Amino acid sequence: MSTTQPETYQVYSPAPGENHPTVARFILSGRPPRLTEALSLAERAHAALVELSDGSSVFTGCDDSKMPLKGHTHAFIFSESNQASGRGQNGEITHLTIYAPAGFDQRDRSALEGLWEIRGSGIQVALVLQGVGRPEDFGGANVVRGQSPLLAESRTWVSRTPFVSTRHPKVTRAGVPKRDESGLQIGSPEHELRRLLRLSGYPEPVAAKPVSVTALGGREVPWQEFCCRRTSGQGRRSAYDRGYGFRIEFPEAVRGPVAVGYGVHFGMGGFEALSDSAKQL
Repeated sequence: MSTTQPETYQVYSPAPGENHPTVARFILSGRPPRLTEALSLAERAHAALVELSDGSSVFTGCDDSKMPLKGHTHAFIFSESNQASGRGQNGEITHLTIYAPAGFDQRDRSALEGLWEIRGSGIQVALVLQGVGRPEDFGGANVVRGQSPLLAESRTWVSRTPFVSTRHPKVTRAGVPKRDESGLQIGSPEHELRRLLRLSGYPEPVAAKPVSVTALGGREVPWQEFCCRRTSGQGRRSAYDRGYGFRIEFPEAVRGPVAVGYGVHFGMGGFEALSDSAKQL
């Protein structure tokens, strides 16, 4: 986005009879970057879609007057690295998923269908549109069958890209942490995560446990290896130089995507659903 986004969230409810697809999912080939560069790839994909759509608000996040749209119904650009069928072996990005709660009209779909490649800054990626639809059309834990854990349905979710807060922890003048009624330090990563989940309409998690790494290419990768700063745009700034990970459990199953925090429209703060077998680990 080209202007600062106000901190207003909204859960999208389609109008009666509205059938616009909200998801477009691409398969990547060529020389895709590793998932640690998800934000950089998303920035380039965003620029391409803005150009291909001639500035559609679904991709710019702004109205015709260049004012930021209210709520978060414009496009989120998520990268996935799913190790299956010989792909994702080095933690490279295997899929690009565009999710827009407001839905894609014909103009937007034409732009998506025209997104064949992304180049620049060492990135050379070819894209094939797998399809357009709704989250339930693509979501699932079976990556061998091409399903997306990002769009699955589950009570338990774990960070796949780092959550980056937009607030600093609060302290008194004496340096004592300010805490809420539950004992969490106000503005701490977990406190901010829970606050943003509430604002986004998710149920209050019954648990949120820190997670220090994610698995990429057969090894555990800490969050500090991820690019967490945008190189362009003037969206809401992060409060930290690093990201954090969590495993969260909701009181009921929710449908993905689950994503909050700084850079969320560019793939940051994304969670994946855990399969039943993974939940036992």
